[in-house]
Amino acid sequence: METQRECRICMIGNDEEILIQPCRCNTSYVHESCLQKWRNVNTNNEKYIKCEICQADYVILQDHPTETFEIYDKKNKRCPLFCLYSIYLFMGSFAITAIDTLFGQQSLVILNGGNNNNTLGFFDIDDIDNLSWFIYYLSYTSYIYCMIFFVVLFFGLISSVYRKQFYIKKTRCKFSAYFIMSWTYFYNFYIFYKALHRIDLYMAASLASIPINFFIMKRVAQIHNNIIRELNTNNVETIISVRYNPLIEITTIEDEDEN
Repeated sequence: METQRECRICMIGNDEEILIQPCRCNTSYVHESCLQKWRNVNTNNEKYIKCEICQADYVILQDHPTETFEIYDKKNKRCPLFCLYSIYLFMGSFAITAIDTLFGQQSLVILNGGNNNNTLGFFDIDDIDNLSWFIYYLSYTSYIYCMIFFVVLFFGLISSVYRKQFYIKKTRCKFSAYFIMSWTYFYNFYIFYKALHRIDLYMAASLASIPINFFIMKRVAQIHNNIIRELNTNNVETIISVRYNPLIEITTIEDEDEN
Protein backbone atom coordinates (compact mmCIF):
# COMPACT_ATOMS: atom_id res chain seq x y z
CA MET A 1 0.00 0.00 0.00
CA GLU A 2 1.41 3.35 -1.07
CA THR A 3 2.09 5.75 1.76
CA GLN A 4 0.25 9.05 1.44
CA ARG A 5 2.74 11.89 1.07
CA GLU A 6 2.23 14.83 3.39
CA CYS A 7 3.91 18.10 4.25
CA ARG A 8 6.27 17.70 7.19
CA ILE A 9 5.29 21.16 8.48
CA CYS A 10 1.50 21.30 8.21
CA MET A 11 0.96 17.48 7.93
CA ILE A 12 -1.44 17.96 4.97
CA GLY A 13 -1.12 16.23 1.63
CA ASN A 14 -0.85 17.63 -1.87
CA ASP A 15 -4.55 18.16 -2.53
CA GLU A 16 -4.36 21.97 -2.46
CA GLU A 17 -0.67 22.56 -3.22
CA ILE A 18 2.02 20.44 -4.84
CA LEU A 19 4.57 18.97 -2.47
CA ILE A 20 8.24 19.55 -3.20
CA GLN A 21 11.42 17.87 -2.02
CA PRO A 22 13.73 20.81 -1.19
CA CYS A 23 16.65 18.90 0.37
CA ARG A 24 18.44 15.52 0.49
CA CYS A 25 15.95 13.98 2.92
CA ASN A 26 14.58 11.20 0.66
CA THR A 27 11.22 10.86 2.37
CA SER A 28 10.74 14.50 3.33
CA TYR A 29 8.12 16.55 1.47
CA VAL A 30 6.86 20.04 2.11
CA HIS A 31 4.63 22.70 0.62
CA GLU A 32 6.68 25.58 -0.71
CA SER A 33 4.39 28.09 1.05
CA CYS A 34 4.89 26.27 4.37
CA LEU A 35 8.64 26.23 3.91
CA GLN A 36 8.66 29.95 3.07
CA LYS A 37 6.77 30.68 6.31
CA TRP A 38 9.26 28.51 8.21
CA ARG A 39 12.16 30.41 6.63
CA ASN A 40 10.60 33.79 7.48
CA VAL A 41 10.59 32.97 11.20
CA ASN A 42 14.22 31.82 10.99
CA THR A 43 15.79 34.68 9.05
CA ASN A 44 18.64 35.07 11.56
CA ASN A 45 19.91 31.49 11.56
CA GLU A 46 20.94 28.72 9.16
CA LYS A 47 17.42 27.31 8.90
CA TYR A 48 16.70 30.15 6.50
CA ILE A 49 19.05 28.77 3.87
CA LYS A 50 19.36 25.04 4.65
CA CYS A 51 17.50 22.02 5.96
CA GLU A 52 17.98 21.58 9.70
CA ILE A 53 17.96 17.77 9.30
CA CYS A 54 20.28 16.95 6.39
CA GLN A 55 22.03 20.36 6.35
CA ALA A 56 21.61 20.63 2.56
CA ASP A 57 21.29 24.16 1.18
CA TYR A 58 17.99 25.04 -0.44
CA VAL A 59 18.11 25.80 -4.15
CA ILE A 60 16.45 29.21 -4.39
CA LEU A 61 15.62 31.17 -7.52
CA GLN A 62 15.09 34.93 -7.17
CA ASP A 63 13.48 37.43 -9.52
CA HIS A 64 16.35 39.84 -8.80
CA PRO A 65 19.88 39.45 -7.37
CA THR A 66 20.22 39.90 -3.63
CA GLU A 67 21.19 43.45 -2.63
CA THR A 68 24.29 43.43 -0.44
CA PHE A 69 25.33 47.10 -0.31
CA GLU A 70 24.51 48.05 3.27
CA ILE A 71 26.14 50.71 5.42
CA TYR A 72 27.40 49.69 8.85
CA ASP A 73 25.04 51.11 11.50
CA LYS A 74 25.13 48.55 14.30
CA LYS A 75 25.20 49.82 17.86
CA ASN A 76 28.34 49.29 19.89
CA LYS A 77 27.86 49.45 23.66
CA ARG A 78 31.59 49.88 24.34
CA CYS A 79 32.05 52.74 21.91
CA PRO A 80 28.89 54.37 20.50
CA LEU A 81 28.96 55.51 16.90
CA PHE A 82 29.05 59.19 17.86
CA CYS A 83 32.17 58.56 19.96
CA LEU A 84 33.90 57.01 16.94
CA TYR A 85 32.75 59.94 14.85
CA SER A 86 34.19 62.38 17.42
CA ILE A 87 37.52 60.56 17.56
CA TYR A 88 37.92 60.55 13.78
CA LEU A 89 36.71 64.15 13.67
CA PHE A 90 39.43 65.34 16.05
CA MET A 91 42.11 63.33 14.27
CA GLY A 92 40.98 64.55 10.86
CA SER A 93 40.70 68.17 11.95
CA PHE A 94 44.36 68.26 13.02
CA ALA A 95 45.44 66.82 9.66
CA ILE A 96 43.19 69.16 7.67
CA THR A 97 44.35 72.17 9.72
CA ALA A 98 47.98 71.34 8.94
CA ILE A 99 47.29 70.82 5.24
CA ASP A 100 45.16 73.95 4.93
CA THR A 101 47.77 76.04 6.75
CA LEU A 102 50.52 74.62 4.55
CA PHE A 103 48.67 75.72 1.42
CA GLY A 104 47.86 79.22 2.66
CA GLN A 105 44.43 78.46 4.19
CA GLN A 106 42.70 77.84 0.88
CA SER A 107 39.45 76.99 2.66
CA LEU A 108 39.23 80.62 3.77
CA VAL A 109 40.04 81.81 0.26
CA ILE A 110 37.10 79.76 -1.07
CA LEU A 111 34.76 81.15 1.61
CA ASN A 112 35.97 84.67 0.85
CA GLY A 113 34.99 84.35 -2.80
CA GLY A 114 38.52 83.75 -4.02
CA ASN A 115 39.88 86.90 -2.34
CA ASN A 116 43.33 85.94 -1.07
CA ASN A 117 44.11 88.63 1.50
CA ASN A 118 44.51 88.86 5.25
CA THR A 119 40.88 89.62 5.96
CA LEU A 120 37.89 87.37 6.07
CA GLY A 121 34.69 89.34 5.60
CA PHE A 122 34.68 92.06 8.24
CA PHE A 123 37.33 90.66 10.60
CA ASP A 124 41.08 90.37 10.43
CA ILE A 125 41.98 86.70 10.66
CA ASP A 126 44.88 87.53 12.98
CA ASP A 127 42.36 88.75 15.57
CA ILE A 128 40.48 85.44 15.70
CA ASP A 129 41.41 83.41 18.80
CA ASN A 130 42.65 79.81 18.82
CA LEU A 131 39.35 78.39 20.09
CA SER A 132 37.50 79.90 17.15
CA TRP A 133 40.03 78.42 14.75
CA PHE A 134 39.61 75.05 16.44
CA ILE A 135 35.81 75.19 16.06
CA TYR A 136 36.15 76.38 12.47
CA TYR A 137 38.31 73.42 11.46
CA LEU A 138 36.11 70.95 13.33
CA SER A 139 33.16 72.25 11.32
CA TYR A 140 35.18 72.17 8.10
CA THR A 141 36.31 68.59 8.74
CA SER A 142 32.75 67.53 9.56
CA TYR A 143 31.60 69.03 6.26
CA ILE A 144 34.35 67.17 4.36
CA TYR A 145 33.38 63.87 6.03
CA CYS A 146 29.76 64.45 5.07
CA MET A 147 30.68 65.10 1.43
CA ILE A 148 32.89 61.98 1.34
CA PHE A 149 29.97 59.99 2.76
CA PHE A 150 27.63 61.15 -0.01
CA VAL A 151 30.26 60.49 -2.70
CA VAL A 152 30.80 56.93 -1.42
CA LEU A 153 27.03 56.40 -1.29
CA PHE A 154 26.64 57.69 -4.86
CA PHE A 155 29.33 55.44 -6.33
CA GLY A 156 28.05 52.53 -4.23
CA LEU A 157 24.62 53.06 -5.77
CA ILE A 158 26.08 53.04 -9.28
CA SER A 159 28.28 49.99 -8.81
CA SER A 160 26.49 47.81 -6.24
CA VAL A 161 22.71 48.38 -6.28
CA TYR A 162 20.91 46.27 -8.88
CA ARG A 163 17.40 47.76 -8.81
CA LYS A 164 18.48 51.38 -9.18
CA GLN A 165 15.16 52.78 -10.42
CA PHE A 166 13.24 51.51 -7.39
CA TYR A 167 16.01 52.71 -5.05
CA ILE A 168 16.17 56.22 -6.57
CA LYS A 169 12.38 56.55 -6.57
CA LYS A 170 12.29 55.75 -2.85
CA THR A 171 15.23 57.93 -1.77
CA ARG A 172 15.66 60.90 -4.12
CA CYS A 173 13.52 63.41 -2.19
CA LYS A 174 14.86 62.56 1.27
CA PHE A 175 18.47 62.27 0.15
CA SER A 176 18.27 65.58 -1.74
CA ALA A 177 16.93 67.32 1.37
CA TYR A 178 19.64 65.87 3.61
CA PHE A 179 22.34 66.73 1.06
CA ILE A 180 21.20 70.37 1.00
CA MET A 181 21.16 70.42 4.81
CA SER A 182 24.74 69.14 4.95
CA TRP A 183 26.13 72.40 3.48
CA THR A 184 25.87 74.21 6.82
CA TYR A 185 29.59 75.00 6.56
CA PHE A 186 28.72 77.59 3.89
CA TYR A 187 25.30 78.60 5.23
CA ASN A 188 26.72 79.51 8.64
CA PHE A 189 29.44 81.66 7.12
CA TYR A 190 27.22 83.67 4.78
CA ILE A 191 24.32 84.08 7.23
CA PHE A 192 26.02 84.73 10.56
CA TYR A 193 29.45 85.97 9.47
CA LYS A 194 28.86 87.85 6.21
CA ALA A 195 25.29 89.06 6.66
CA LEU A 196 25.00 89.60 10.43
CA HIS A 197 28.69 90.33 11.18
CA ARG A 198 28.45 88.16 14.31
CA ILE A 199 31.47 85.95 14.81
CA ASP A 200 30.02 84.63 18.09
CA LEU A 201 26.88 83.37 16.34
CA TYR A 202 29.02 82.02 13.53
CA MET A 203 31.12 79.97 15.96
CA ALA A 204 28.01 78.71 17.79
CA ALA A 205 26.38 77.67 14.52
CA SER A 206 29.60 76.03 13.33
CA LEU A 207 29.81 74.05 16.56
CA ALA A 208 26.17 72.99 16.22
CA SER A 209 26.77 71.82 12.64
CA ILE A 210 29.08 69.05 13.87
CA PRO A 211 26.37 66.84 15.49
CA ILE A 212 23.95 67.91 12.73
CA ASN A 213 26.25 66.43 10.09
CA PHE A 214 26.55 63.26 12.16
CA PHE A 215 22.76 63.00 12.34
CA ILE A 216 22.49 63.53 8.57
CA MET A 217 24.95 60.73 7.78
CA LYS A 218 23.37 58.38 10.31
CA ARG A 219 19.84 59.08 9.06
CA VAL A 220 20.81 58.66 5.41
CA ALA A 221 22.53 55.37 6.27
CA GLN A 222 19.38 54.15 8.05
CA ILE A 223 17.16 55.08 5.09
CA HIS A 224 19.58 53.41 2.69
CA ASN A 225 19.71 50.17 4.70
CA ASN A 226 15.91 50.09 5.07
CA ILE A 227 15.47 50.43 1.30
CA ILE A 228 18.05 47.68 0.66
CA ARG A 229 16.19 45.37 3.06
CA GLU A 230 12.88 46.29 1.45
CA LEU A 231 14.31 45.38 -1.96
CA ASN A 232 15.39 41.99 -0.65
CA THR A 233 12.10 41.40 1.18
CA ASN A 234 10.05 42.15 -1.93
CA ASN A 235 12.29 39.94 -4.06
CA VAL A 236 10.10 36.95 -5.00
CA GLU A 237 11.84 33.63 -4.24
CA THR A 238 11.05 30.16 -5.55
CA ILE A 239 12.42 27.09 -3.78
CA ILE A 240 13.28 24.38 -6.29
CA SER A 241 12.50 20.73 -5.62
CA VAL A 242 15.79 18.82 -5.79
CA ARG A 243 14.26 15.99 -7.82
CA TYR A 244 14.29 18.46 -10.73
CA ASN A 245 17.70 19.84 -9.89
CA PRO A 246 20.58 18.13 -11.79
CA LEU A 247 23.16 19.72 -9.47
CA ILE A 248 22.11 17.52 -6.54
CA GLU A 249 22.30 13.74 -6.84
CA ILE A 250 19.32 12.18 -5.06
CA THR A 251 17.33 8.98 -5.50
CA THR A 252 13.73 9.93 -6.25
CA ILE A 253 10.62 7.95 -5.31
CA GLU A 254 10.04 7.11 -8.96
CA ASP A 255 13.54 5.62 -9.26
CA GLU A 256 13.00 3.51 -6.16
CA ASP A 257 9.69 2.17 -7.55
CA GLU A 258 11.37 1.16 -10.82
CA ASN A 259 14.06 -0.75 -8.93
